[in-house]
Amino acid sequence: MNYWLLTTEFPPFYGGGIATYCVNTAEMLAGQGYSITVITPDSDTGSFYKKETVNNYTVMRFDPYHSKFANYIGYYAGLSYRFAEVVEQLIEEGNIPDMIESQDYQGIAYYLLQFKLLKQGPLNNIPVIITLHSPAFLYLNINRVPLYKFPDYQVCEMEKQTIVAADMIISPTKYLRNAIENEIPGSSQKIKIIPNPFAAKLPQAEGFTYKKNKIVFYGKLSLQKGVMNLLEYFKEIWKISNLQLVLVGGTDIVYHPQMATMGDYVKSLYKKYISDGRLIIKDKIHPDELKKEMSEAHVVVIPSVTDNLPYALIENMALGKIVLASVQGGQAEVIKDGENGFLFDHNIAGDFSKKLFSILSLEKEGLQKISENAIASIISFYSFRQIFFKKHDAILELKNNYSFPSLFPFLYQEQQSYHQVENNSPLLSIVIPYYNMGNYVLETLESIHNSQYPYKEIIIVNDGSDEQKSIDILPLAEKKYGCKIINTPNKGLAEARNTGAKNSQGRYLAFLDPDDKIAPGYYSKAIGVLEKFRNVYGAGCFVKYFEKRSSYWITSSPQPPYILAHNSINSSALIYKRDAFLKAGLNDKKVDYGLEDYESVISMISQGYNMVVLPEVLFYYRVRKNSMFRNINRNKLLYSYKYITEKHAEYFRDHAVELIQILNANGPGFLFDSSGFERKVFSIQTIRSIIGKKIPKNSAAYRFTKKIFLLLAKK
Repeated sequence: MNYWLLTTEFPPFYGGGIATYCVNTAEMLAGQGYSITVITPDSDTGSFYKKETVNNYTVMRFDPYHSKFANYIGYYAGLSYRFAEVVEQLIEEGNIPDMIESQDYQGIAYYLLQFKLLKQGPLNNIPVIITLHSPAFLYLNINRVPLYKFPDYQVCEMEKQTIVAADMIISPTKYLRNAIENEIPGSSQKIKIIPNPFAAKLPQAEGFTYKKNKIVFYGKLSLQKGVMNLLEYFKEIWKISNLQLVLVGGTDIVYHPQMATMGDYVKSLYKKYISDGRLIIKDKIHPDELKKEMSEAHVVVIPSVTDNLPYALIENMALGKIVLASVQGGQAEVIKDGENGFLFDHNIAGDFSKKLFSILSLEKEGLQKISENAIASIISFYSFRQIFFKKHDAILELKNNYSFPSLFPFLYQEQQSYHQVENNSPLLSIVIPYYNMGNYVLETLESIHNSQYPYKEIIIVNDGSDEQKSIDILPLAEKKYGCKIINTPNKGLAEARNTGAKNSQGRYLAFLDPDDKIAPGYYSKAIGVLEKFRNVYGAGCFVKYFEKRSSYWITSSPQPPYILAHNSINSSALIYKRDAFLKAGLNDKKVDYGLEDYESVISMISQGYNMVVLPEVLFYYRVRKNSMFRNINRNKLLYSYKYITEKHAEYFRDHAVELIQILNANGPGFLFDSSGFERKVFSIQTIRSIIGKKIPKNSAAYRFTKKIFLLLAKK
């Protein structure tokens, strides 16, 4: 079995739970004859990727910033795209895996799965497994991170989409499976419970040793890990005891409500206890010092308020340490209270202190027995011998029963009221709304002529052009490119599109503005996707700007609630199943100011006619000085957004809670560019207060600066 493992964390740079899992999994599978390749980012590679052999498996390290989209997509989406690019490159070189496994965290397999579902190639036949570790959409909120602020919102949505699109999901615990099911109903049907493997290094034979009354917390200082709850418990304990609590682990997690690191925040709150030696905080420390700290622990506490299954628990039980853990996590599936460790419940007042003092009162012989049981439990539950056959059987089952899906795995799918009219014709109708664009239309038509899709008709709807050159060029377009010309009085873009659509004959329908261009493969690739998935009714792609700009717009499949705040797809150049567009997507002239196509997208997806974005540049958008969209301003946008919101009020109400939070966290949707970048939100009042403090009021400088800010605010 040629098995690939995708991870953001791998030694020697990382020592967290995901890295520990990947090392153990690679060694376990390689030891049983699997050909293992670990693929991981490393900014020091200095090349496309570099290959090395570690033990009996291969590690491929790649530069995470190498992609040409890195500056346009944000770090996390860019990293996911790089994973997909590297996998595709390795496959093109002839190394084809039987199976790919990826972590859930940060949604690193998002674009890999988009490549697999939406592009033709060997990836179509390769099953993808997602192993659950610590999804951000579950834990960010617990850590008081603003969940809807960019780019964290984007990361959470990528993680969810990855879980929905995976061919199989592995969860180490029932606890995490249930938590995922609560967030993504129906996902548990393809989740298999397979514990994480762990090669236990048995402790020395001298027996259970410890420093009396030394309590150690080992892990990241975060709310999720229960460190603040633990300190609250100890505040009460310190009123009657001088027990020493040692916090060991990363202190640089940001506590967002205070905009300080957890280390600094804890130090400020518990300064008194630090000064008298009852509380000791140690950041990431050398392995030898860590070993000493843990070996001296009388009790190791794992007080998570919610958790998958921290490796800190497994590692310490494997060393024979006495562990006191919360029931709020997968650790409750490992510990039998009073036999191989101890459990307490955050929801029972005083339960932690009661259990802790009960442990401290045990004689050494009792502790020794629990220590031995802890070691035996880890060997029994997590040894390579135990885990390999469970995982191997799951992999073989997936491999033998794998089939490519007939439905695209959307996160949000409204019920459809439409059944496609029988039309087996492969014809694609391309509608070009046209008004005084004689300088550009021949370039547009030439790009259509070069399209690889052979079955097409071109309809130019001349919307009352009054420029002579633009009128004179239409007979040439008709003769050279076989266009059908429909002449109408000037009624605007929306009516021109609708007229073309209603007069089209194709099973498929595309729109293209007369100054833009397409790549040769756009139509054939898009129609391939429309044919492949019964629940996909439109397809777009990434956009490359040209003429006045040379950057990219990395679009994404339109899904609520984000699409209700900001248009995420190249809506002026989509390819549709024609009957679906006529049913739900006709442009509404009342929207006005160039947002008719955006409203059309919302109209379609609100009625269940979902769309996808091909993850490659296949459309070229001309940026010119006098284009309609270049001349749009804030007030025009506000009018159009108001109309769209009121027209689709019920759909907006359905997603209002999340939509309001997106807007609160990031500002007005018409100012977004990408959800991959953090947005700093300032009001005019904030700006006025800033310039008021720096520049004397009523001065010429104040008036000039205020004018500039107000001009910017209108954009």
